[in-house]
Amino acid sequence: MPQLIQPLPEGPLDLIGDIHGELQALDRLLALLGCDPDAGVAQRPLVFMGDLVDRGPDSPGVVRRVKQLVEAGLAWCIAGNHELNLLQEDRKEGNGWILGHEDTYPWKEDGRVERRAFPSVQVTSPGEREELFRFMAGLPLVLEREDLRVVHACWDPESLGSLPGDGEIARVAKGFQETLLQGLREEGLLARAKEEWARFAKLKDPSIRPDVLLPGMLAVSLAEQAGNPIKVLTSGKEEAIKGPENFFFVGGKWRVVQRSRWWEHYDDDAAVVVGHYWRRRGEADPGKDDLWDEVPSLGWAGPRGNVFCIDYSVGRRFLERWQGRQDFVGGLAALRWPERTVVFDDRPQVFATTGFGG
Repeated sequence: MPQLIQPLPEGPLDLIGDIHGELQALDRLLALLGCDPDAGVAQRPLVFMGDLVDRGPDSPGVVRRVKQLVEAGLAWCIAGNHELNLLQEDRKEGNGWILGHEDTYPWKEDGRVERRAFPSVQVTSPGEREELFRFMAGLPLVLEREDLRVVHACWDPESLGSLPGDGEIARVAKGFQETLLQGLREEGLLARAKEEWARFAKLKDPSIRPDVLLPGMLAVSLAEQAGNPIKVLTSGKEEAIKGPENFFFVGGKWRVVQRSRWWEHYDDDAAVVVGHYWRRRGEADPGKDDLWDEVPSLGWAGPRGNVFCIDYSVGRRFLERWQGRQDFVGGLAALRWPERTVVFDDRPQVFATTGFGG
């Protein structure tokens, strides 16, 4: 059984953000970092931040590439929320490539909404599906050493302290979930949430916006997230959205809770690197929900300036291709440690980060 918290290798590292099926971007970035997977050569150990899959054109190719590097002893990888979704067979937008459901995205154009199919290639055989699942099931949640901590979404000591020493993340998450649901059921909150869920088309129709507060859904959403350590570490902490006018539709459903900026309260000595948050690469986009909008695009965050998000929204490229864009807004990025510089798959420059140490 895999250990859920494992040690980081010593020495310099390259930490690579969320890939979301963008195999070409990954191969370009690896070349820029001095890594040749087929030759079994890497300039320094690679650390993948999770969310290898979904939305992009070749999720199985990305998993195979990362698996190849891990098995060669050149790379380490943690699980993200997208791997957890797959292992739990939780059908989400963008993961039909392996779970097999009809998988479309609500594309808005000229005032109309058109459901478009995601471009991801399909897994070719049951044997390959099993191989990819087996690799993802063996991933840890956290990598750490004295100066550096790596987790997909949130460093939370309480959640870390609740974890068993080892186990497959989906099975551990299921155990926490069953305990939570039993408590919600006994309190009557689950039944109330189901009534609200049914009233508003299961919260999955972008045209049916909830126009009242949903106390049942709120209680269940907060309990399921905050009470499940696996969810906290892979998806982050959440807080209530104040007022139905602020509800927003993302990931195929209306949200009654929103992610919190946990890094604003992180005060330990060790630096933390995360992915997950679809950070901007340039100027802030006022039309996008961006928890990092108050941090410069290459800046460190937190009271001690030692938390960094390395997810620069490469997962939006499927949308930008539909728009006909050639110059992508987001990019696949690597943070070079200890230099604290950033390399993008589609930029020739090496970028210095700012604000480290407060």
